[in-house]
Amino acid sequence: MITFAAATLLIAGVLPGSTPTVEFGTPKVLRYLGGTQAAVSLQFDDSMKSQLKNAIPMLNKRGIRATFFVITESDQFKERRQEWEVDVPKAGHVLGNHTAHHSGARSVPAMIKEIADCSADLERVYGPKVHLVSFAIPGGCPWSFRPDQLDPVLEKYHLVLATKRNFSVDKRTDPLAFVEAAIETRSWSNVTMHGIGGEWLSTSLPKFTQLLDFIVAHRDTLWVAPDIEIYKYVQERDAARPPVLEPKGDGAFTIDLSCSPSRLAFKTDAVSDLYDEPLTLEVAVPDSWKTFTVTQADHVDKYDTMDTPTGHVARFDILPNVALATITRG
Repeated sequence: MITFAAATLLIAGVLPGSTPTVEFGTPKVLRYLGGTQAAVSLQFDDSMKSQLKNAIPMLNKRGIRATFFVITESDQFKERRQEWEVDVPKAGHVLGNHTAHHSGARSVPAMIKEIADCSADLERVYGPKVHLVSFAIPGGCPWSFRPDQLDPVLEKYHLVLATKRNFSVDKRTDPLAFVEAAIETRSWSNVTMHGIGGEWLSTSLPKFTQLLDFIVAHRDTLWVAPDIEIYKYVQERDAARPPVLEPKGDGAFTIDLSCSPSRLAFKTDAVSDLYDEPLTLEVAVPDSWKTFTVTQADHVDKYDTMDTPTGHVARFDILPNVALATITRG
């Protein structure tokens, strides 16, 4: 005979004598890494001496990483090869393909060679493992190709064409305005510079300092990273299937996060080979959760929960298309 109390538990989906499972919220992928509101990538063209002298030390001092589109067979690159190939990547900056000579090309074979030679030079820096690299078409020189002729070259060398670049040049534009616009519109902005405190198309040191200090002051709301990392995040975010949460009692749950290959550029089944940027997820958890641990494959990270306008949440980063992530209270 089933008592009234036992019947009530059965209706609620809980067996007599068991502990009711707490409810977790529906997991969602956040717009930008860490739950930031906007994203900015700082880009520098032409592997210039003033970038090594001024920009990189100022970036390093503030812990800001950037993209440097290098001309690998140019004199300014070869004269400082050790710094460009070793010191700059070691500081966390990323090198992008800006062709071997920045001389343009009047034929498709010449265009392919300019891009391929730079890719080969960058392989010396990053090794042969396949990964995505940003590519910026050099300006001020002749190019003779159609988009449909460029696309197969980009795909062959796993290059992502840099687009929507906002160029900073003294007396013409203010780089800070591009960052402020990104925050206002909650969007991603590419801020592109050449000389810093000298050389051509220069951004002055006072303007550059103002830009960097503004970024530091807005770290909570602004994600600043090399453009290829932001690109991968946006691609993965937009291709992500709805995350699947499975409770494991009231003290843990698992998350299955994957992307649809057909919605990614370079539509590859080996998604994790090219798209290895963690995505930030948010899940509502009980108020009793104060700290939690995220385990995914060989990675273990600890976080604090937080209170947001929508409730008490666990916010954490995991990789898509790798393995189930287990989130455990404490």
